Amino acid sequence: MLLHLSLLGQTDSLIQKLETVSKKEKIQIYKELTLKYSNSETEKSLQYALEGLELLEDKSSKNAGYFYFILGRLYNASADYEQALFCYTKTLEIAKGLQYELGVAKSHQNIGLVHIKKGDYHQALDHYLKAVTIYEIQKEENFLVGVIGNIGSLYSCRLKDDENGLLYYNKALKLSEKIGNAEHRASILVAVAEMYMRQKDFEKAKNILKESIDVAEKTNVPQTVIVGLSNLSAIAEEENKLEEALVYAKKSLKLRLDTGKVNENASEYLRLANIYEKLGEAKEAKLHYDKALSTALATNALPQLLKVYESLQDYYSRQKEYKKGYQYLLQYNTIKDSLFTEEKHKQLKEIQAKFDIESKEKEVQLLTSENQIKALENKSHRIARFLLVIGLVALSVVSLTMLYAYRNKQKTNKILAEKNKKISQTLKDREILLKEVHHRVKNNLQIVSSLLRLQYKFGDHKSSGEILQEIQNKIQAMAIIHERLYKSSDLSFINLQTYLENLLNYFKTSYDLPKQNITISATVDTINLNMDYLVPCGLIVNEIIANSIKYAFKESLSGHISIEASKKQDTCLLTIKDTGVGFPEGFRMKDSTSLGMQLIQGLTKQIKGSVEITSNPGACYIIKFDIA
Repeated sequence: MLLHLSLLGQTDSLIQKLETVSKKEKIQIYKELTLKYSNSETEKSLQYALEGLELLEDKSSKNAGYFYFILGRLYNASADYEQALFCYTKTLEIAKGLQYELGVAKSHQNIGLVHIKKGDYHQALDHYLKAVTIYEIQKEENFLVGVIGNIGSLYSCRLKDDENGLLYYNKALKLSEKIGNAEHRASILVAVAEMYMRQKDFEKAKNILKESIDVAEKTNVPQTVIVGLSNLSAIAEEENKLEEALVYAKKSLKLRLDTGKVNENASEYLRLANIYEKLGEAKEAKLHYDKALSTALATNALPQLLKVYESLQDYYSRQKEYKKGYQYLLQYNTIKDSLFTEEKHKQLKEIQAKFDIESKEKEVQLLTSENQIKALENKSHRIARFLLVIGLVALSVVSLTMLYAYRNKQKTNKILAEKNKKISQTLKDREILLKEVHHRVKNNLQIVSSLLRLQYKFGDHKSSGEILQEIQNKIQAMAIIHERLYKSSDLSFINLQTYLENLLNYFKTSYDLPKQNITISATVDTINLNMDYLVPCGLIVNEIIANSIKYAFKESLSGHISIEASKKQDTCLLTIKDTGVGFPEGFRMKDSTSLGMQLIQGLTKQIKGSVEITSNPGACYIIKFDIA
C-alpha cells in the first residue's frame, strides 16, 4: 500500500512539474510518464506519448523515435495494426537517419510481428530476415535468438512447414543455451511442443510443455505460461479427458484476462466452446462461440477470424442451422483465399532465396576483409608475397592451358545445368499449382456439401426428381471447371467463354431444350478467371438459367435466354436475360425466401460483386464484380 502511494506521489509530482519546467525537461517527463503507464493504462500512455511527440520540433530525432516506438507497441497491443505499422515504419526511418543499426533491426522485427497479426506472412518474413542480418553483424545474440524463434513460428505455426520451422527452432534453442536466456528458451520449447502435437506425439509434447511452463513461471513470462496451458488443454481434449481440458483452458483464459492479453483470446473461447459442447452443456457452448466471434472481430486478426468462421460453420451444421453454416463457410473461404495464395508462397520463396544469396555475399566480403587485414599486418614479407604471386600466376597459366581443352565441355555442362534448373523450377511451380487445385477441390466439395443440406431444407415441396435435377445442375457446373483444368496447359485460369459454352451444351442436352423450343446464346469477351471467381459465377449462371427454363416460358411456345459477359479494365459485367414472363410486380430479390435467389445473392457477395434485377419485359440479371 505504501509503495502504491509512493508511486502515485511520484506520478503526481511529474505531472505538476509539467507546468513549470523548460520544454526540454517536459519532453523527458512525457517519456517517463509514457513508459510508466504503457503496461497498465494504455489510454494514458497514448495520451502522454502523443503530447510529448507534439512538443518536438525535430520529428526525426532520437526522442521522436522513442515516442513512435511506444506508440507502435500500444497500437499493436490494442489490435490497431495500421496505426502500429505507421509508427514502427517511422521508427525505422528515424533509426536509419541516425545510423542506429540496432534500432533499424528492432523496427524490422516489430513490423514483422504486426504483419503476422495481419496475415501478411511474406512481408513478415522479409522484415524478420532483415533484422537477423543486422543482429548477426552487431553480434546482438539476445535479440537474435528472439527473431530466429519468430521465423521458426512463422514457418511452423502459420505456414505449416515443420521442416523449416524445426531448422530455425534448433538454431534458437542452441543460441538461447549459449547465452543463458531462459525466457526465450521457454517460448521456443512451447513452439517445439506444438510441432509434436501436430505429429500426435502427445507424451513428448506434454513433457516439453510442462518444462516450458516451469521455466516461464520462474522467469515471470505470463504469455508463455498462457500458451503452455492452452496447449495442455488441447492435448487433454484430444485424449478425451474433457474435465482436465476444461481446467487448463479456464486457467489459460483467466491468465489472459488478468494480464490484458487479447490477440489469441478468440482461440481460447473456441476451445472452451468446443469442450462445453462435447460435455453436453449447450448453453455454455453457444455463449463461448459468440464470445469467440465478437473477440475475433474486435481484434481484426485474420488468422483468428479464419479459425472462428470455420468453427462456426461446423457448429451450425451440427445444429442443423444450414443457412447460417453456409454463410460462415462463404466468409471462411474469402479470408482463407486472401491468406493462402500461390503468389504469397512464391514471394516467400523469393525472399528466402534473396536472403540466402545476400548471406553468401556477406561471407565473401568478410573473408576479403580478413585477407586485406592480414596483408597489412604482414608488410615485412612483401618480397616473399611478391614471389608467391609470381608463382601463382605461373601456376594459373599452366592451369588455364590444361583447362582450355575442357572449355567446350564446361559450356555444355553449364547449358545442361541451366536447363535442368529451369525444368526443376517448372516442376516445382506446377506442383504448387496442383496443390492449389487440390485446395480448391476441397473447398468446392465443402460447398457441394452445404448446397446439398440447403437443397434438402428448401426442397420439401418438390418431387425427388426435381431435387436430383437441381443438385445435378450445381455439381455439373463445378465439374465442368475441373474438366477444363484437366484439359488446360495453364492450371491457374480458365477462359470464361469456353466454360460457358460447355455449361450451355449441358443444359441443352439435360433439359432437351430444342424440343421445348428454347434457345440459348452467349456473347463473351476474352475473360480468364481463376477458381475463386469461376466457381461462384458458374453456380450463379446455373441458378438463373434453371429458373428461366422452369418458370419463364410457361405461357408461350418458345423462348430465348442470352448471356453477355464483358470486361472493362478490371471490372467484369455479366448480364443474363430471357424473353419470358419476367418478375412479378413489386418483386424484390432481398425479400425472396427461395433457395435459388438466396444462393445468387450469397455467391455474388462472395466475389464482392453486386446484382440487379429488372423485367424488360422478361427477367434480366446484371452482375458486376472486380477481378483485379
